[in-house]
This record gives sequence, structure tokens and C-alpha cells, in this order.
Amino acid sequence: MANNLNRSGEIYLEFQVVGHSQKVTAIDAKTGLEATVIGPSKATKEHMTNLAVKKLKRRISLEQN
Repeated sequence: MANNLNRSGEIYLEFQVVGHSQKVTAIDAKTGLEATVIGPSKATKEHMTNLAVKKLKRRISLEQN
């Protein structure tokens, strides 16, 4: 997924569904920082992706300060 988080703009996403829950991990390609969100398995992929990417952006901004 392309994003303006770093020069390469790459974010890797990993999706895991276990029972009624799903876990999405967003990983910044440049820094290797990760952010994980857990939600219901019925949540849309788009919604879970947005949450994970926003959480990753927040983590990167905290690391830079």
C-alpha cells in the first residue's frame, strides 16, 4: 500500500483471522515499525486497513519527536 509515511511510500499489511476476530498489522517498509489493530472478523478490510495505517502514522510521528 502506498502512503506518504516515508520516501519509498511502502506499508506492508498482514491480515490474520482467528474465530470471530481479525488482526491487522501495518509495517513501515523503511523503519520497520509496526502497528497492530484487532477487530471483529465482520469488519471490512478497508476499515481495518485504515485503522492500522492511522495507528502506524501516529507511532511514526511519536518516534520522530
